[in-house]
Amino acid sequence: METTMTTPNGPGPSREEQVRRQVLAWQRSFVAKDVDAMMSFYAPTGFTAFDLMPPLEFHGGEMWRENWVRFFASFEGGIELEFADLEIQAGGDLAFMRAMVHLAGVMNGTAIDTWVRQTNCFRLIDDEWLMIHDHVSWPTDFATGQSLMGLVPSMAQR
Repeated sequence: METTMTTPNGPGPSREEQVRRQVLAWQRSFVAKDVDAMMSFYAPTGFTAFDLMPPLEFHGGEMWRENWVRFFASFEGGIELEFADLEIQAGGDLAFMRAMVHLAGVMNGTAIDTWVRQTNCFRLIDDEWLMIHDHVSWPTDFATGQSLMGLVPSMAQR
């Protein structure tokens, strides 16, 4: 059941539902490998990202755009992206989402099928929820220094 809130134009979707719609639209642009569409979900200024690929952090749109172009170019054919345990919290002009994300496809000639953790922070800018921070990670085995790319969320968590 969708909750509503009062907006300047009357009742409308809750902040959480507005952010959920943005997240799902972002997901569709990701699967379509549409960099231009994806970039429309990020704040034009003040954006940062902590991604799976180097560098340690990304600042600003052009650096982030180049990352997506390289990322999508490394995939042959389609990409699957599925959210599990998607949770959204919103209040005022800030919101965040967190989820377990299943990613599958053929990257650089190798089939990948992995789960990552994703957290995104949003700010309401000109009546649109835009990402101001994107964080994607794998757990790490500190004894070996290796990312644990084969972990799968337990059925109890899903």
